[in-house]
Amino acid sequence: MSNNLRYHEAFGNTIRAFKKHGVFNGFVNRDANFYIVPHMLQDTDIPEFKDSYEKYKNHFATIVKLLKHSKTMDDRFFREAVKQFIFHEIAHFGLGYSKTGKKGSGIGEKLATGIAKTAFEIVQAGIEDPEIFELIGLLEEGIGADRISDMLLSILDADFLAYTHNISQKLKLPVQEYVHEGITYRIPHYQDEPVAFVPEKFIVALPIALDRDDISRVCAHNEELRNRVNRIIGRAMGQGNVITKQQFKNLILKEPELAQELIKLIKSKINTPYNFDEDPAGELIWQELASEFSSTYPIALDNQSSPIDTVKTICGHYQDLIENNGLFKFFHNEDGTHKNEAFAQMLFFGIAQAYCQANNLDLSPESNAGRGPVDFKISRGSDVKVNVEMKLSTNRLLHGYQSQLPIYDKAEKTTNSIFLIILLYRQNMGKVRAVWNYKRKYETLDNKLPEIIVVDATMKKSASKS
Repeated sequence: MSNNLRYHEAFGNTIRAFKKHGVFNGFVNRDANFYIVPHMLQDTDIPEFKDSYEKYKNHFATIVKLLKHSKTMDDRFFREAVKQFIFHEIAHFGLGYSKTGKKGSGIGEKLATGIAKTAFEIVQAGIEDPEIFELIGLLEEGIGADRISDMLLSILDADFLAYTHNISQKLKLPVQEYVHEGITYRIPHYQDEPVAFVPEKFIVALPIALDRDDISRVCAHNEELRNRVNRIIGRAMGQGNVITKQQFKNLILKEPELAQELIKLIKSKINTPYNFDEDPAGELIWQELASEFSSTYPIALDNQSSPIDTVKTICGHYQDLIENNGLFKFFHNEDGTHKNEAFAQMLFFGIAQAYCQANNLDLSPESNAGRGPVDFKISRGSDVKVNVEMKLSTNRLLHGYQSQLPIYDKAEKTTNSIFLIILLYRQNMGKVRAVWNYKRKYETLDNKLPEIIVVDATMKKSASKS
């Protein structure tokens, strides 16, 4: 599966070796939805990072000093602060939102100027703790968890390159010289691009988030402060329990004494690295499962079959693996939650990819023809296309069937489409029946609706317990 190579495959090693050394074993040509939050580097026992958190804070302490001297948002101190917020990616880390590429988001001059303006307001409000910048994703539009990660990786680039250099020696990986700021590192490359590694213990899966209940807990000791905060947030604005970035920014600027407590709250909310052994989000395990199950349970495809029949065969095989060969278990986590839709989609993609390549079929995940993403587009040549839209049964099935998929079909100029439902819980059967009823009611010879395939991925009792 060349389109989804993990580090251990690309560099001739094993999953076990990467795990032994605690190295994030990501993809060389796509990102996974993981992030680094700065405080995870605090008090680490990894030698290359023993001073990293202080370096991170010192970078922002410098910005605070510049903005303290700044009188306007156009003087030389402010312009220098803007420069300190401009970050460029130096290597591939495999973290973030990108599905098909590996370049980080970075921060250019326009976005850096916006962040600097917010930082100017924060400093003018009397908040000088550089750790406040860990909350910048809650204050500034256009800044999310992926950009916070990129920011940290850029500030600490030398530390991550040194770590990669040393880990590569321990793992005996093929390396090339890479010169950065006058220092030569020997690190892996993929397609002539440098690849840098990240320790698993620094990585989390969820972005930083706060809600009104969190703020209320911080204010619990001070009724007057709690009342002021509630007025600032605007509890009657009809926005539920979610705090908008503008509300949060107003809160910090008008009640700067909250800053330290909110920093502590963030650190307490996110203080455990992602569990890569269980992989509850399914970000990586789908690739291992696809490789194992596609090789253990191969199928023969008729190369003379039409693309729609070939796709049906692949969908049927996917269904059989889940229902009859134990793959259903991996859709459910030990804590009673289930893996997300992306896991189901990428598992299908991984299993189907080898068969499509062998039969001259192009399998494209998340094609976008201008009206929104369709999960998969499978085609032979340029004339025949088959769309496969996959939905978990916990989602809005009828909306996806009657509204989304026809729009995608029109954009992709195809009438061949399959609506693949992954049934996770029996209580979702009502939504599944609604889709079937809609098809029976509205399909005619002149109005062919997408085919429906329901895959039973509900948790089953083992034979010994049945």
